[in-house]
Amino acid sequence: MKRNIIYIFLLSFLIFCSCDKDVVIERGTEGVLSDIFANIEGSGPARLFEPRYSNDTIYFDIPYYYPVDSDFETDLSKIIVRATISSDAMASVRFGEPMDLTKPLDFYVVSGSGVEKKYVIKAKKVGDTSISDSKISFDLDGTTQEVDGILINDELRFFVLSGLDMSQTTLTFAINKHATASISSGAVLDLNTPKTLTISAPGNVEKEYKIVLMEPIRLSYGFGIHRNLWLKEGAEWDFTGDKESCIAVSGDYLVITTTGTTGNSRYRVYNRFTGEYVRDMYMPFTASSGALSQSNQLVADETGKLLAVNRAAYGQNIRIYKYTDVFDDDPELLINTTNASAELPVADRSTGRRLNITGDLDGDAIITSPASVTKAFYRWEVKNGVLVSQTPTVITMSGMAGNHIGYYPEIQYIHPSVASNYLLGQQNDFSYMDATTNTQINAVSLQGRGNTTFMNALAIGRFNNATYAFLGRYFSNYTLRRMGLSMFDITNPQMLSTQSSSSLYASFNVFNSETLIAPLSTTGPGTGDIAVGYSDGGDRMQVYMLHTGYGIWAHEFTVYSAN
Repeated sequence: MKRNIIYIFLLSFLIFCSCDKDVVIERGTEGVLSDIFANIEGSGPARLFEPRYSNDTIYFDIPYYYPVDSDFETDLSKIIVRATISSDAMASVRFGEPMDLTKPLDFYVVSGSGVEKKYVIKAKKVGDTSISDSKISFDLDGTTQEVDGILINDELRFFVLSGLDMSQTTLTFAINKHATASISSGAVLDLNTPKTLTISAPGNVEKEYKIVLMEPIRLSYGFGIHRNLWLKEGAEWDFTGDKESCIAVSGDYLVITTTGTTGNSRYRVYNRFTGEYVRDMYMPFTASSGALSQSNQLVADETGKLLAVNRAAYGQNIRIYKYTDVFDDDPELLINTTNASAELPVADRSTGRRLNITGDLDGDAIITSPASVTKAFYRWEVKNGVLVSQTPTVITMSGMAGNHIGYYPEIQYIHPSVASNYLLGQQNDFSYMDATTNTQINAVSLQGRGNTTFMNALAIGRFNNATYAFLGRYFSNYTLRRMGLSMFDITNPQMLSTQSSSSLYASFNVFNSETLIAPLSTTGPGTGDIAVGYSDGGDRMQVYMLHTGYGIWAHEFTVYSAN
């Protein structure tokens, strides 16, 4: 009994000593400000105003009016600044609440260990001095010629042949309604000598643009000058949440698909240069269609003819209609079959969420539609304008990342032949696939791959003797709010195996857009889309990127050298 008491005493003593030991908590030694941006009341978490940095000074150029084309003057005394600091640090100001930025604002970030770092915010209101839609027109042998301007840095360039008399040239352009110009839009100028156009805006800001006429230097291959055409948010297109799932280009028109579940899907047609609404296309999938009442996708071939498909659950009918153009009110029922292949594994197996075409539906073309949550897709072949078979070939793929390809993958053949290798864009990877074995040749190397979440929006464009693949990439996290466009030169398909560490990578991944951040408070669907169009006899290529739930971003690429 004594021995037991001694053991209990010793055990209690050890427990007491162990409880008395200090717990050391490592405190951060820096008051780090890792992110900061600003907005206004009522804008939620949207990143409206981005900063500029100079040492410990943070500058905000706040638009004098917001939105910039409105009459709502911004109040610098009610700007909301949002910031991210170290987890155990504290700030001397309350971020996320309106604050007065009419004068410089000093604040401190104090680390967990007590280290103090000072910052200064300086804000000013600046008007919009941008210029857009610039054109010149002039007479040539009794015919009025019109040339679009291209803005490169501070030069407004117009490409015309040398030796022309440009002494009676009309200049037109668009500027913000609160801005003024030193030359009126519509003025007749002598552009045989260079001119300077000055745009002045509220906030005592002005910008000079040099008007330059240049003889076009046409490249024999690929693109030269490129620019952002425009970014239009969903409100300008009457977006309905995240229901806009697809875009297509046919001639001068951009078609936006709005998904409906009870026969209220829509194919809305807009002029892709002016943004003007034109009409709704004929919709074959209506409430009376029963299981055929939903459409997620309308897509164009490489000549502007269009295919519309219904979303078909496993066991349901698949119908694909062919339109000659956006004004075709009597589309041809090209494919009428059933989603019932026994080769598909037991999973979701629905099809029609995505449809891709390579080639010309009046010539040779390959049509694909994935089977959701499998590793398979349906493939149809068109030869000399005739569908080879109503019954699709079921292609089962292997070797790529992931247990399945998700709900919205895209399969794009590089050439309109069943013997062509193809590209697979899906939530897990961007793959170059072998047409014979249907196994992955390689995952396409992407800069910042670890920062890419989804990569399923995919398109191919053929421009000035080059073939390009376009990939929509969702960045950073699974909220699917950050999207960007990447462009790859795949004229030589072997370049698809180029590693990002290679010195040749820049000639493969030839363009990456900025990241478009949607001001959504909830997770986006990740159902972006890409469409490609051409103008000026093929001298210009326009690439449209749909960021579902946010808007559409247009980029333009030309055959003209920037030098």
